[in-house]
Amino acid sequence: MLKLCAYYEGDVAEPDRERFDDYVKNVHMPLVARYPGLQSLRYHKGVAWNGAEPGYYHAFELGFASRADFDRAMGSDIRQSARDDVGKFLPMFRGNVRHVLYETDEIPVKG
Repeated sequence: MLKLCAYYEGDVAEPDRERFDDYVKNVHMPLVARYPGLQSLRYHKGVAWNGAEPGYYHAFELGFASRADFDRAMGSDIRQSARDDVGKFLPMFRGNVRHVLYETDEIPVKG
């Protein structure tokens, strides 16, 4: 399985935070959820822990069964629409966005 992760390292100024969060979760993520071949989609929101604010405001994790599925999604019209949509919320973000593609193995855990 392949996972594409987008890490938003930084913050959003308080006056824009609620609007930014609402747009990302309720407009942008449903658009990304339409990628062909996408098997899973996770939205991670950073929270304070151990006395410190998170270094990453949020992260996205997109799961694909194969490289062919990933390549098809990356070349799709819906991905281009999602890329265009980023311009509607990214100006509110102060920081860097990093993308990393991982090969993923699931490790069983005792429940």
